Amino acid sequence: MKIIVALLFFIILSSCAQNRQEKTIAIINKLKLVETQQTNFKFQLEPLKYQVTGNDSVRIIEIEKRLTEKEITKRLINAFNEEFSDKEINDIYKFIQTSAFEKIFNSGEIYKIISAQFIDVDKEIKRITEQSSEKVENPANKFEPIPIDKENGFYATVDYNYSTADKNIKLEDKPSITSKDILEVKKVFSNYNNRPEISIVFTKNGAKKFYLLTKENIGKPIAIVIGKQIVSMPTVNSEIIGGKASISGDFTEDEIDEMIKLLKEK
Repeated sequence: MKIIVALLFFIILSSCAQNRQEKTIAIINKLKLVETQQTNFKFQLEPLKYQVTGNDSVRIIEIEKRLTEKEITKRLINAFNEEFSDKEINDIYKFIQTSAFEKIFNSGEIYKIISAQFIDVDKEIKRITEQSSEKVENPANKFEPIPIDKENGFYATVDYNYSTADKNIKLEDKPSITSKDILEVKKVFSNYNNRPEISIVFTKNGAKKFYLLTKENIGKPIAIVIGKQIVSMPTVNSEIIGGKASISGDFTEDEIDEMIKLLKEK
């Protein structure tokens, strides 16, 4: 019994012995603030790498050097020092060690419970969305695959004449993106109409190529060729970052499976 009491006393004493900076670092780590800052800046800087040249390229490298874990932690500590008193740091430090904190931020259970309270609203929104998507997804003239003697890949169009129904549409000689640029390809089902579609995740280099392809063809369609056919020609509204794409249309599951098989061929 004496050993247990002594151990508890030691733990309490150790906790009290932590200074303000140690507690602040513990808070920063618990809230994953360093990772959040790194992700935010990476999201901003990655697209710029493909656009800037010269001195700006050097400046991006210099910025990235300032975004080390140590440097970000230092700046976060400065922010906490400006905003919170010693008492508030102690209060936050105590809170992050409670079961209440775990329930709110880490378990995910609270979000399930909250969602259950709004299930009637979700059902109504889903019903309205499905009715709306049916009108959008079923145009009078569906895109018909166009036979073409090209290898599988994503192509820029040439001399685009504002008609994706043009059977004589011209493509670049070589695809901007090939199967080698695809990291993962799989079948998923649309949230809107439950139809099968193809989900694609590009490699790092493929993501760069896809960004450039979309950036250079805003307002124009890009052609997706699979199995000697143009299976889709989506019009680009803006450049796309994130390295992901999807192929949807009036396809059966068997057709989707066959296209996935072809895309996986390197």
